[in-house]
Amino acid sequence: MGRPIVLLVGEHRTSAYVYQAIRNLGVTHVIREDGPSEHRPESLNHWLTHAYVRSMAPLMRVSSRARIRELKGRYPLNDEPIPFHHILRVTSLNDAKTTMWLDRLDPQLIVTHETGPIDPSVLARFDCPVLTVKPTIAEGQIEAYWAFRAKPDVCEVRIEQWTERGWSVVDRAVLYIGGTDNFATYPYLQLTTVLPLLRRQIELLLKEDVYDRRTAK
Repeated sequence: MGRPIVLLVGEHRTSAYVYQAIRNLGVTHVIREDGPSEHRPESLNHWLTHAYVRSMAPLMRVSSRARIRELKGRYPLNDEPIPFHHILRVTSLNDAKTTMWLDRLDPQLIVTHETGPIDPSVLARFDCPVLTVKPTIAEGQIEAYWAFRAKPDVCEVRIEQWTERGWSVVDRAVLYIGGTDNFATYPYLQLTTVLPLLRRQIELLLKEDVYDRRTAK
């Protein structure tokens, strides 16, 4: 058996969709942080925006059920929960307990999704590629949701990889927003577009790792 893929997640409900989409590529463990620190808006305007999004999103989920069903069937998205026995719980991904688990698991690849900010010093310890999905919804919901306001018809999703210089974009795609899309439908619109990109990048990295090990012999 080869080295595993480890998924790092927060408490956001959409992380289960990511797990189900990539688990057959070799995901053996999910490290979940129980309580990522609450995003602190930088200004009064950001605070009002954040409060508005949090208060309106539940109502929009109810009014957008038909559109959400359509988007969930497009990929399709698998909403089965992450198996309990695959989850390792930590208070924060920046804790020593996280690095202890990762040292023990020795992953071939790490994927992060909707976590709180991970300290660069922690990311630098990982002796394998690290991929993430951006923009994130976990950090205050500002960047992702308010892409609608900047470009009402188009926004973008990205797969980024951690490097010595920080996060670097390795793939991206445009999201085409329909007239009924809103804060509540955005996560599903994002996932149906970004999950095929994520699988492709994982498969490429796994092939590179196999090739490197063969040529090293």
